Amino acid sequence: MFETRVTLFLYAESALHAGMGSGLGAVDLPIQRERTTNYPIIQSSGVKGALRQLMDDDTANLVFGEQEYAGAASPGDARILLFPVRSLSGVFVWVTSPAVLARFSRDVLKGQGSVPVIDRDTCLVSSQAICAGNDVMLEEFAYTAQNSNEAENWATFFADHVLPQSGDYAHYRERMRTHLAILPDNDFRDFVTYSTEVITRIKIDPQTKTVATGALFTQELLPADTVLYSVVELTDVRDKDSKHDAGWITQQLYTATAYFNDRFQIGGDETVGRGLVKASWMSEG
Repeated sequence: MFETRVTLFLYAESALHAGMGSGLGAVDLPIQRERTTNYPIIQSSGVKGALRQLMDDDTANLVFGEQEYAGAASPGDARILLFPVRSLSGVFVWVTSPAVLARFSRDVLKGQGSVPVIDRDTCLVSSQAICAGNDVMLEEFAYTAQNSNEAENWATFFADHVLPQSGDYAHYRERMRTHLAILPDNDFRDFVTYSTEVITRIKIDPQTKTVATGALFTQELLPADTVLYSVVELTDVRDKDSKHDAGWITQQLYTATAYFNDRFQIGGDETVGRGLVKASWMSEG
């Protein structure tokens, strides 16, 4: 049985590709998605691998296990929480939805978070800073803006507890308070499905310095400024020769990311700058 849990938040500082191999659609290399919702995710194995590489071998074995015993830390999938969308006012807006907030409230807040109800073609906004008149324009879509205490409360919570609390994120925390929109569930699903980045990449033939034959491909990326979360379940170390408890495991996770200023790489294409994230943690309760 697990003793406790902590939540890892990941703020994407660069576009991120957690791939699922070759796709059958228009995109050759799509990102990982949930089957039922089509929300982007980073599978738990990717989260575990990214954290493990931050530790020395002995600590990593105690935290994440080895052949003789299982790990004491079990990360879950990194799920979408906030998605950046281009806006007519305010450059871009972080969007979320009642379904996402309900899941986050269940997973992290033990059901304490308020889940709003939204009418079709309406969105709840944390301030008028993202409004053009009475509307919010996201990409080419217009929504009737409704000022909401719930949106303000969520924006404040995200600024105070989800975004990194370091000095280099002061601007983003203040921006979060005024640039949050809560969309209807169907609209949020459409944005995270169709408003990701899709880029075209090539391979250069080293001899001719031209594009290699058949080496043109498209790749999908989660955009920078996306926020995801992963719930990490913890137990005592399973090695029978160790007396370390779940509290020690928690400290090793915190220390591992802090050593690198809470920045590390996750997903593919590390050598072209993809997947740089800033981490922050929330303990249970």
